[in-house]
Amino acid sequence: MKRGLISLLIVVVATFCMGMGGLGGQPEGTIPETEIRIQADITDRGGVKTNLSQFSMDGKTYLDAWRGQGKLTIPFQHIDTISFGELKGGEVTIDAKLKSGTVMTLTIRSRAQFYGSTGFGAFQIKSRDVDSIDFP
Repeated sequence: MKRGLISLLIVVVATFCMGMGGLGGQPEGTIPETEIRIQADITDRGGVKTNLSQFSMDGKTYLDAWRGQGKLTIPFQHIDTISFGELKGGEVTIDAKLKSGTVMTLTIRSRAQFYGSTGFGAFQIKSRDVDSIDFP
């Protein structure tokens, strides 16, 4: 009787442990689903340019940044280019040029993730590793 109870307990514990692999967010090799399809060309600090579709920032289709002490969100459809500057602590300074021609200096989290599809696989990069983003 004890042997059967121990075997059952091992099976139950093993089943729960196998189900824990999905914890922690986005599965490997996928990108967040967005309602709006954004195209972007992203260049990393090493000069490598990657063309992306289904582009997002942390799964959102807008830039989430600080302007001074205030929080600002700008839909990617209104942005022409984003140039990434100095990395200070947990923030990156950026210059966002809007399609209207206005340029704003903002800050974003250095750990913010950008996602997109290359057509041959999923792509993700942290903001601290980005040099520029162009929205054609």
